[in-house]
Amino acid sequence: MLKINALRYSLYDFANSAFTTVIITFVFSNYFANSIVQDTVKGQAYWGWAISVSGLGIALSGPFLGRWADQKHLSSLILKMSTYLCIVFTASLWFAKPSTEYIIFTLVLVGCANYFYELSSVFYNAFLIHSADQPHLGKVSGFAFALGYLGGIITLILSIFFLIQSETLTSLDHGINVRACAIFVALWFLLFSYPLFSKIQLPKTQTQLNQSRSLKTLLWKEGLTRTSRFLLARLLYADGLNTIFVMGGIFAVGVFQLSLNELLMMSVLMNIAALLGASLGGYMNDRYDSKTTISSSLLGLIFFSICIVFIQSKMYFFILSFGLGLFIGPIQSASRVMMTKLTQMEDQNKAFGLFATSGKLTSFFGPFLVATLTFITESQRIGFAAVLCLLIAGWILLHRTKDLP
Repeated sequence: MLKINALRYSLYDFANSAFTTVIITFVFSNYFANSIVQDTVKGQAYWGWAISVSGLGIALSGPFLGRWADQKHLSSLILKMSTYLCIVFTASLWFAKPSTEYIIFTLVLVGCANYFYELSSVFYNAFLIHSADQPHLGKVSGFAFALGYLGGIITLILSIFFLIQSETLTSLDHGINVRACAIFVALWFLLFSYPLFSKIQLPKTQTQLNQSRSLKTLLWKEGLTRTSRFLLARLLYADGLNTIFVMGGIFAVGVFQLSLNELLMMSVLMNIAALLGASLGGYMNDRYDSKTTISSSLLGLIFFSICIVFIQSKMYFFILSFGLGLFIGPIQSASRVMMTKLTQMEDQNKAFGLFATSGKLTSFFGPFLVATLTFITESQRIGFAAVLCLLIAGWILLHRTKDLP
């Protein structure tokens, strides 16, 4: 049975999933492409470039902010401040009106909000070790991701039915119904992050003061450490996952001509699948190991991604999207657990700074590659196929690393 601190920890996933689901992936990204840019191909390209810039920013700053937090014991403070800044920039999207004059304005706000979302994730992930004992890290991490997907489902349904499809809001001003989603997401994030924030102040221990290691020691000790070899593999497959999240909604609408209700149905199905996958993956992680969980899930993700690129039927797209969702949660959950197991308690913040770097150092490359190929070929299918290269390369590198836990 999960301890209360594990539940508080998991509620933060429930809180922040609203941002990625509603703003980044499904609702606001399509509003930006269709109503602000008024061109789905260019909209996908611009959106991908903005996320790329924010990803590069977190890749460059994450490890150093993590090391600074370990040295000064500021992890809880930075987690709170980065969360609040993400909330402020998200709420400011209310002012992103449906006009091409607001393209740059919207991209700046989204880029800043995404940067602080990613920064908060660095320090949130580092608290996993304080929320579960070693034999149950997988279960707690999986439960947290599952709760996050549940939060995504709820916020998406509420956004669609009470805001986007509201005749009252639609009649007031074009775009106000979607812009109101930004306020709703900000309030949701603020409300459900409070249970964790009320309990995350950790004591300064003698171990933390005296034994914190340098970034170099974590990565190199007479050769590449296990940590650095894992991070290299994750650098590739996380870029593929990130690209699916960022570009998936725009791809679904542009290629399969999904209506608003169909987009809702697809996203709910994927979140339900990911919820189930994260829960089962957590138990699989504790019963077997993190590497097995990640490797097998990557193979499933690659298979369904290949199918999606080539199929034409909208019905098959829904079925395959559900299959795709099943393997996303276990990869994310098991990766967080592996990083926790590879790192001593006093090094968690800097380690998860490196973890963020491995997920974001080339995160600009995936969306940039998809955006650029889409722009050159004027084909969203060809652009999106670039994701497969990243997933396959990540699986190969992970599979060849023999001594991971």
